[in-house]
Amino acid sequence: MIRINLLPVRAARKKENIRRQVSVFFLCIVFGLSLMVYVVVCLNSTISGLSGKVEAAGADLKKYQAIVKQVEKMKKELRKLEEKKGIIDKLEADRSGPIRFMDALTGIVVADKMWLTSLKETKGKMILEGVATDNKTVADFMTHLEKSPRFEGVDLISSKQIKIHEDKKFKKFTITCRLSSRAPEKGPRTS
Repeated sequence: MIRINLLPVRAARKKENIRRQVSVFFLCIVFGLSLMVYVVVCLNSTISGLSGKVEAAGADLKKYQAIVKQVEKMKKELRKLEEKKGIIDKLEADRSGPIRFMDALTGIVVADKMWLTSLKETKGKMILEGVATDNKTVADFMTHLEKSPRFEGVDLISSKQIKIHEDKKFKKFTITCRLSSRAPEKGPRTS
């Protein structure tokens, strides 16, 4: 009988299996390393792209912050200008107010029979002091004030008889009234 030694074939197969396993192991390691390098490169490119975007956003933020500062400065200037305009408008209204008031009084005063000696205005309340020839003139003056659309709440505070000359007697009077809020607004008169 012939005997065949199968041991070397088994040993050769074992060696071949070990070689195959080692080569598969090294190929897996190479593939894993290649995969890791690819992932690192992709992540680095993503990081550099995002870093560029962050820098661009930071530059835009600085630019917009400068614009916001300019806008805030302009808003402050605008508020100051509006305050100044309000003051100018108030001064303009206050400037024409006494003219209209005096114009209204001119038509109310009884000519050649009375004279106003003092006129005070405080927050729309008027105190008129004057001298008249008699009580009827004072009453006519008060009636004219009440009928005028510029005045309301006309009250006689005092009326005293005084001597200016030895033979002439006059009535000194004090009247209070309020400027009417319903007074018609007219433009300036032209001559």
